[in-house]
Amino acid sequence: MLKDDGLSKAMELCGFMIGDRQESRLMSLLSVILKLQTDPPIPLAFAEIYEQMLREDPETKLTKAWVHRVLKSLVGAQLVRVENPTSHRKRYIADVNTVMAGLEQLKSERISALEVQKGEIDKTLSDVSDLDCGELAQRFIRSVTGAQQKISSRVVRGVEELHRVLRYNMLDVAKKGDTIRVTALWLGPFVEGAMERTMKFIEAAQRGVDVRYMISTDVFRFEDEDLGASFNIEEVMKLMGNLNEFRKSGMKFDIRIYAGPKTYNQVSLNNDNMALIIAEDPVTATWITRDFNPDLIDNAVKAFDRDWKKSKSFLELTPKDLQAFGGEPGGLISKITKTNGEDQSDVRGE
Repeated sequence: MLKDDGLSKAMELCGFMIGDRQESRLMSLLSVILKLQTDPPIPLAFAEIYEQMLREDPETKLTKAWVHRVLKSLVGAQLVRVENPTSHRKRYIADVNTVMAGLEQLKSERISALEVQKGEIDKTLSDVSDLDCGELAQRFIRSVTGAQQKISSRVVRGVEELHRVLRYNMLDVAKKGDTIRVTALWLGPFVEGAMERTMKFIEAAQRGVDVRYMISTDVFRFEDEDLGASFNIEEVMKLMGNLNEFRKSGMKFDIRIYAGPKTYNQVSLNNDNMALIIAEDPVTATWITRDFNPDLIDNAVKAFDRDWKKSKSFLELTPKDLQAFGGEPGGLISKITKTNGEDQSDVRGE
């Protein structure tokens, strides 16, 4: 109907489906009215419109009832306006103003429909993303065979997938007396959404789990511009301020800085299972159980405990420590650790 492909595409985006059979009828009748219309527009009687339709397409048998129905649809879409809606013999006007009003209505309806679709797609995407394929595979095997099989190893790709594996195998199942060890040698990929993930570790600590977070001195090379838009320094400062309260309440959650050589970049639950991070971009990890490789887990835990003794808690960092670790005065880490300054004497018993 339209020779301009760009115009056709824009009209379809707006909700006017040019290629659709029903819409083609609307377009045909609208075109007839627009061509009949003078400038300024003069209201047209139904008979004028109907006769022009017959002249333009004499081979097609058009009934007045059909034209009335299509005309009513155009009026309902606001593409055509009735001069006097209460009059028995109605007259019709179509010009740039009515077409604009109609397109505005179609556009609004189209946006509403797309928002509904987007919501459904976002929900489906979230549901798919939340699936843990390891847990799903176990359920599938149990359903088919009736037997329970445990996964001994798997490759995990992406920060969110890694966190799901950690939650399912460690954070959600760890109980009082257990120890979760975390080594963060690469911070870059984990900055986005860090607070939400950290809260899961805090929840484990609240259940009596001993959570030990050991961070590389690379953290001192981070500045505000290195962080994602979602990073909220106020939330981080609040968390660091809460470390004192955690310790006073007996909750075992500590974050320490380690300045020695890098070893295993890992998250482990006791000596039972471990996620060993092997690549930063994209984040790739291998999750293993003790059944798969007990020596690797034992060596990683042993190395962590050795380095943990040499590391220093965030709560106990002094300005001299910050300088030694490479922190700039007034830098990001200085701002965060400043939160603890007034309370450190209480923690040390001074």
